[in-house]
Amino acid sequence: MRSRMSRFVLASVVVFAATESWGQVAEHPVLLALSKTNHTLSIVDPVTLTVIAKMPVGPDPHEVIASADGTRAWVSNMQNSQGHELNVLDLVNYKALPSIDTAPMVGLHGLDFQGGKVWFTAQGAKSIGRLDPATGKTEWIMGT
Repeated sequence: MRSRMSRFVLASVVVFAATESWGQVAEHPVLLALSKTNHTLSIVDPVTLTVIAKMPVGPDPHEVIASADGTRAWVSNMQNSQGHELNVLDLVNYKALPSIDTAPMVGLHGLDFQGGKVWFTAQGAKSIGRLDPATGKTEWIMGT
């Protein structure tokens, strides 16, 4: 069992309650689980542990965060502190959307969703940034 768990690394789990603001979404909380080995994000029913859907993510996923309404998710990719890609996932239609390039912000790591914005740390750039999901642009950066 332990070796099986080591193959499936749960990089981050987010529990969210989806609302009806953008179409059909889950009516109950779900888990978002990243697999570093398979480069996928799984949507899991927390009661039955059934995998509802799987979507592809980049080569080195680390964290995942969902929008407040549960319709989108963003995944950070570290790539040995050189990664500058946020994967964007449609949680309603279960599909990957075009990724966002955050260069020169590299080594993307921690994520948060506050005030309609995606906040992230950039370990390689020793900074934090704020992304506007509507434009796909980093609109604010601060060194640490």
